Amino acid sequence: MVAPRPDEPIEDARYLPQALFPPLGPRGQARLRSGRVLVVGCGALGTHAAEHLARAGVGSLRLVDRDVVEWSNLHRQCGYTEADARESLPKVLALAAHLGRINSGVRLDPRVADFHYQNALDLAEGADLIIDGSDNVPTRLLLNDVSLERKIPWVYSGAVGETGHVQFFHPAAGPCLRCLLPDVPAAGELATCDTAGVLGPAAGAAASFQAAMALRYLGGGPEEIHGLVERQLRLQVWTLGVSVARVPRDPGCPACAQGRREFLAGRLGDLAAVLCGRGAVQVRPARAPQIDLEALADRLRALGKVEARRFLLRFQAEETSFTLFPDGRMIVEGTTDAGRARAVYARYLGE
Repeated sequence: MVAPRPDEPIEDARYLPQALFPPLGPRGQARLRSGRVLVVGCGALGTHAAEHLARAGVGSLRLVDRDVVEWSNLHRQCGYTEADARESLPKVLALAAHLGRINSGVRLDPRVADFHYQNALDLAEGADLIIDGSDNVPTRLLLNDVSLERKIPWVYSGAVGETGHVQFFHPAAGPCLRCLLPDVPAAGELATCDTAGVLGPAAGAAASFQAAMALRYLGGGPEEIHGLVERQLRLQVWTLGVSVARVPRDPGCPACAQGRREFLAGRLGDLAAVLCGRGAVQVRPARAPQIDLEALADRLRALGKVEARRFLLRFQAEETSFTLFPDGRMIVEGTTDAGRARAVYARYLGE
């Protein structure tokens, strides 16, 4: 498309191809401009979805992620560069900078934080829609509780191997996630990025449909709900498979039918979570102390190799390697054993 004429508003030119799409139109584009979206998790799913929404002109994006950019992220997570990985930049700061260069009209609110039951409602405050870019079932079930409690719709997505899944959930219609997953699956029951790997196009395709559902809801108005609920999309990018399954509401669901919010109450969560595709476990303290990383680095230097930066501390000894953040979160590398990760935390931080 040619550049806008001097007398043509840049914003009108930017979104013209999208506004010409009849189901959206100029009125839908105006609705997008007032939309407020919370993106939980800025990995492969979250980065692709957030970029689609920023380019589409969604007015406000709150970005939440607990992690920093790693080299293993670069094959599938858009918006990050080798420089970001070298500097171990927090993902939300790197992504916000990237999106700000794409569309200066979008309000960006990056939060370096672990999304958990103690802060979930605050982080969701004011959101019209939630995008799920998380990498584990407990966080998704927590998102489900937040959605039901605050009456905020959300778009689930997941990608493992060649397969992506996408589903729109609305608290006023159709099933919720616990209609499908009443409980957290047992260890080893589901394939993960560590056991099955993940293709970048699988995450990108799933996130594209996820963003399309978000645009349809935000731009199309409340009547679009009925065309979105009770349908789960499954994509297989390697073997070229696409299917849509009907997912009805479970009348005995503990969350949407019985009103229980066990994940939001913290009764079913875990302070240790295996990170998909990382071969690592994140341990979160029961309380959230603010740790002086420089002072701790001085104490740890006698025990191993230490690298302290503004946003994190890395420690490596013969059998132990971890990354520690100022809020007390620790990522223990080289294990998927939550018990071992907790033991490492207790040994070096005493909690």
